[in-house]
Amino acid sequence: MIPKTMKALRLVQYGAPYQLDEIPVPSINENELLVKVGAAGFCHTDYQVYEGVYKSPTPMTPSHGPVGTIVAVGQKAAAQWRPGQRIGMLNFQHACNACVGCEVARDPLRPDEPDVRFCENKDMAGITADGGFAEYIIADPATSVLLPDGLAFEQAAPLMCAGATLWTGLDIMGLESGLPVGIIGIGGLGYLALQLAAGLGYSTVAIDNRPEGLQLARDIPEHLRPRKVVDYNADEAAKEVVDFAGGGGLAGVLVCTDSVQATEWSLKLLRTHGVCVPLGLPTEGFKFSAFDIVFKELTIKGGLVANQRLVSDMMKLVADKGVRSHVQTIKLEEGMDLPDRYMNPHLKGRLLVTMGDSH
Repeated sequence: MIPKTMKALRLVQYGAPYQLDEIPVPSINENELLVKVGAAGFCHTDYQVYEGVYKSPTPMTPSHGPVGTIVAVGQKAAAQWRPGQRIGMLNFQHACNACVGCEVARDPLRPDEPDVRFCENKDMAGITADGGFAEYIIADPATSVLLPDGLAFEQAAPLMCAGATLWTGLDIMGLESGLPVGIIGIGGLGYLALQLAAGLGYSTVAIDNRPEGLQLARDIPEHLRPRKVVDYNADEAAKEVVDFAGGGGLAGVLVCTDSVQATEWSLKLLRTHGVCVPLGLPTEGFKFSAFDIVFKELTIKGGLVANQRLVSDMMKLVADKGVRSHVQTIKLEEGMDLPDRYMNPHLKGRLLVTMGDSH
């Protein structure tokens, strides 16, 4: 029995603590899914929403990339989905089918349909529309994926945001398996990135400037653990990385922080024709050395959250390799101060809100 109302954390004013409110359970249309949320994460984008960077509408329910169980299915969506399925949802929803983005970018799984990510009028859960810090949420079938059996909600939720972002970064690098890849910033993203990269066969090096991040890298299960861990603060940190990589440096680097300085520094680690994928979103923009880019003919690529096809591929690797996130969980009723918890410099891993059964 689906109730008429639900509890939700609400952003009512930028920079102010969340409020725990009772709001109506949303209604679905013929091509939507109603999901009972099991877990939802808090990431840097959520903090930027809290600060007002995206000028998000208020009041609004924060958080994107939740996971949970389908409890109702629209008539059109019923051909592929059913109540009881455990799914994760990406934050991009509801392509308009009328803009230039929808015309140019097509869904690889359904060439006659647009890739929702590039729609100019899409909804973004937790950014322009209500997100996952609630007991129920609407999911778009075009950006939803089934969860592997046995993967708890608290482990699945980080994959729908951090994992989906990292997987795109690794995909667009386009590097052969076995090459050396660096991960800068070992927090919620970097901890996952090291495992996903190792699972794809890359030789990985972890780089961070905090004891917590360096220890997280060392705590990864042995079969996915980085081959080297480097302290960014060390006098010869760049030389350590380049010497480890051989061949003039890393073939690729994923930057899992919004530090402008660290992102520029990452180019010093790359060999000729190396690839940098910066995943942070610093509001002041990036800065790169023209000499590094030109004289080594480096490539810098942007990477958006993965689409349904890519996330489905990632889920197979997660299940096969036992990829796991380091998470800290709190209950929905305890989440009013989530932004403050996130900014704790000693936070390790991913901050999650859980609701009810974690399975």
